[in-house]
Amino acid sequence: MPTDDLGSIPELQAKHHRILTEQLKITTFRALAYADRRDIHQAMRNLRPRPTLEQIAVWQDHARSGLSEAAADRSDWHPVASFAVVFAQCQTDDGWERRLEVERTEVEPEQEQKIWPGWDCQEICGWMREQLGPAGTSPAQAEADRPGAAPAPDAPADVPVAGVPADAAAAVPAGPADAVAPPRELAQLQITNITITGGATRVEVPAAEDAPGAGPAGLAGPVRVETRIGGARTSQEIRAVARVLPPGEHGWNAHDPVARRGAGPASFDLSQLPAGPHDVQLIAWASDGTARPAIIRLPVLTIRPA
Repeated sequence: MPTDDLGSIPELQAKHHRILTEQLKITTFRALAYADRRDIHQAMRNLRPRPTLEQIAVWQDHARSGLSEAAADRSDWHPVASFAVVFAQCQTDDGWERRLEVERTEVEPEQEQKIWPGWDCQEICGWMREQLGPAGTSPAQAEADRPGAAPAPDAPADVPVAGVPADAAAAVPAGPADAVAPPRELAQLQITNITITGGATRVEVPAAEDAPGAGPAGLAGPVRVETRIGGARTSQEIRAVARVLPPGEHGWNAHDPVARRGAGPASFDLSQLPAGPHDVQLIAWASDGTARPAIIRLPVLTIRPA
């Protein structure tokens, strides 16, 4: 197949063309149209100015237009859609927890990742076929006719993620494992503005990843921790929990995970804690694994007998 003139694409300069053809082996409109723009963005990280994902998407739109205007060769195979499928797993007390993570890679705007529990491919195959246009359409027509994305089931709520301490792992869902999809930079969640209340006591404490020492003593029930979760996108589902770490024992959740959309306040009910000192962590994570979890150690909380 002859090489398409990538240089004819507006704003695609010689330095961009060199990386596309020499480093990424992208020499045709078809290859550019169905490449993952994050691969291109990563390959051009040393260019100044570095092209944005939006600019790369414009290049791909021009390439698709070139494809739709060209006469199709009946003997050639024409891509209609492409997907990144990740088989992910993580270790739990009961064995392996598994899930499938699927994302369509060549469409604008970028779709949210779809997640299915287990490794049964039947459901995701049906979902991927729903993304295709009628048989025989061109790639541009297939994209125009594509139905809306089908909703995915909620991700598992209590699956550990790599890099999280063992005591906290039971509260955090798995992020992507070894993936065939290109890596993306993950946002870092934050837990800030921490206030502990109990009876007439109200204390603001600094956020610390390491043990900060003794905290407010003689707290009277009900005890609550008020905080703010930052670093999340507006539509991103965030879950958070207060985890109790008894000395020499496995940690346990003081309550069911709190769920919210995007950044904002969160409240943790510690009324189930018995009298005495308690070592507590606050943990926040994205339910789809698209952000780095935040783990904050509270000062030792001492609850007095009722």
